[in-house]
Parts: sequence; C-alpha cells; structure tokens
Amino acid sequence: MNENKPNLHLQIAENGKVLALRGDHKEALRHYKEAMRMCQTAENSEVFLQHYSLCAMESLELMEAHQEIITFCEKSIDFLTPKKVDRNDDWFRKNLASLWERKGIQCIYLDEKTEAIEAFDSALKEATGFNMPLSKELLNWLRRGYAITHQKVRDLQNRHHYFTVRKENVNEKIAVQLPEMINPF
Repeated sequence: MNENKPNLHLQIAENGKVLALRGDHKEALRHYKEAMRMCQTAENSEVFLQHYSLCAMESLELMEAHQEIITFCEKSIDFLTPKKVDRNDDWFRKNLASLWERKGIQCIYLDEKTEAIEAFDSALKEATGFNMPLSKELLNWLRRGYAITHQKVRDLQNRHHYFTVRKENVNEKIAVQLPEMINPF
C-alpha cells in the first residue's frame, strides 16, 4: 500500500469540508457521515471519529440546528464522562471540554443563558491545564449580563478560530466526491 496515499474516508471527509466551505452543508453532512462509517475500523479511529463529528457539528451549527447539536453533545458527554477515570490524557480532556463549549454556544443561540453558563463552567473545569479563551469570554459576558447577539457570538468564534473547517485547513487536492448512490442517511 502506498504510504503517501490518504485513506478513502479522509478523502471523502475532505470533500465534505470543501462542500461546507461552499455552503452546501447538507451534502457535506452526507460526506462526513460516510467518512465516520468508513473510519471505524481504521487505526486511530477515535481521532478520526472525533474530527469528523466536529466537522458535522460545524455544518449543523451553520444550518442553525442548535438543538440537534446540544443533544449530540449531551449524549457524547454522557458517554465520555465515565471514561475519565481511565483517561486523563490531554486529547481526551480537550475533546470533553470542547463538547461542553459547543453545547454552551448552542444554548446562547437558543437564549438559554443559565444552561450556557453551566456548560461553560463545565468546559473550563475539564480544561485544567489548557486555555479556552472563547468559553472564558462568553462566560464573562453572560455573568455580566451583556446582550449577546448571534453576530457577536459568530465574530468571537471567528476571532478564536472556533471553526475547524476553514479554507486554510482544507486540502481540496485530496478531496473525493461521494457517489450519489451512497446515502448514509
């Protein structure tokens, strides 16, 4: 096998990112879902699954599917929390903290300020040893009672590079289009 050739799941996910950057989030989600299905037996599947889930949540967020993201985050948090006993590595803790942060942001979009504060508090508790400036700033705004518009949140997300799917992070050269007949939904 050619060591320089990326795995097919990676190429399909990369095309999902290309589609997301073009604003075609529904098609991007189809690519991410298939990439998640394909990578489950790959080496380091946990890392791939987390990354593809993150990309999918970004598309869902840009489609304003906030409640769906909250549900996903809650299920993931419930699944991962008991594993904290055995997992204390930075990657695991950052993943858990980022789920809490993402939940908090969705709560802001839905004007659920109390839930957002709880989520950001949890994110920062999980983030001991590394910085989460977006959570800190949004939590500060909420506690001070600032009016937080969706545009202010989006501006802050962009300033703190919240979104993984950004032009500089996408390699269009390796992207592979998923055939229409493959529909993981």
